[in-house]
Amino acid sequence: MLDMAHYNVAIITLGAVIVAVLLHYEAFVALTRLIERSHLSHRGRILLLVFGLLLTHVAEIWLFGLTAWWLVEDQGIGTIVGYDGFVMLDYVFMSAVTYTTLGYGDIIPLGPIRFLYGSEALTGFMLITWSASFTFLEMQKHWRLEEKDRHRR
Repeated sequence: MLDMAHYNVAIITLGAVIVAVLLHYEAFVALTRLIERSHLSHRGRILLLVFGLLLTHVAEIWLFGLTAWWLVEDQGIGTIVGYDGFVMLDYVFMSAVTYTTLGYGDIIPLGPIRFLYGSEALTGFMLITWSASFTFLEMQKHWRLEEKDRHRR
């Protein structure tokens, strides 16, 4: 049976995952429109896409980091061990390490907060691979268009 802390972490984690996925999707939509309407070169379009996606991933890392900080520091749900004192940026760092599935090494989440970090790792992995696939398809599409333009000249 779940106690209230576990239930709260599960609900808040679900909310953070939903926000991250929706943010990612909307970033794809916005970047696609921006790229299609721009008069940038192939290089410019791809760089715009990559930097846009990078900023999106950073925003998602901050979303999870701030959520963990709030849950642990404000709500007292779980703890993080490995350092003497944690400040907000330590939670963002831990979020980046989790999101990218790099792994902690010396930092360990304990208690119900572990559910947030486990879900973040899966979400980050999915969103990173989604970005890689999307970037590949965009590069392929624009290379084909660029190649057609060269042959017409």
